[in-house]
Amino acid sequence: MKLIRLDFLSKLFPFKNLKDSTLRAIFADAKYSVMHFSRGDLILSPKTDNRCVGFVIEGECSVETKCNGDGGVTLNRVSKYGSFGILSVLGDAEYPTAIYAASACDLLFISADEMTRIIKKYPTVAMNVIKFLADRISFLNSRIKTFSEKTTLEKLAAYLLYRYAESGEEIEISKTALASEIGVGRASLYRDLDTLVSEGIIALKSKTVIIICPKGLERIKQ
Repeated sequence: MKLIRLDFLSKLFPFKNLKDSTLRAIFADAKYSVMHFSRGDLILSPKTDNRCVGFVIEGECSVETKCNGDGGVTLNRVSKYGSFGILSVLGDAEYPTAIYAASACDLLFISADEMTRIIKKYPTVAMNVIKFLADRISFLNSRIKTFSEKTTLEKLAAYLLYRYAESGEEIEISKTALASEIGVGRASLYRDLDTLVSEGIIALKSKTVIIICPKGLERIKQ
């Protein structure tokens, strides 16, 4: 079994603020697996009978509302240290989305039973999981609000404000991915991006959107 470095584990949400000695104790007898996926591979879906939590070691995954190429919307991107599947650990509901490899990636998997055992044994892990779930609820509320906006421009402004609050003024995303993220056509998106650029609210640089005037986005969103 491939050994996972402690400095990597300490950055995963369940294991933050744990001492190295505690991490060693957890993973000395923990059952886990490391798997490699090529770009485009389906990792998990509602049809996958595999309740587990996954963590990205290298590469990037895409959380989508589609399965087996049926058209859908990209809900989120998960990169290094990110995770998916924690709800399958804590509940019996069918897995609601599909996870695809957005690039070649290596993933760490911990089964639902094993993760439950760790949560019960280590209170700090349990509190980390609770905080993570609270943050996810806030994220999903923001996503719902974005999709509920009436116009493409309002959806774009709401999404950019969300990403601005999350990661700062420089948002790395292609135009194609951005259109998928907010569920609009590329032609409409390009037109509205040009509008925001002409008004001095944003700037575009390669695959990066630079937020110049957040207040301008707030004005459009209102």
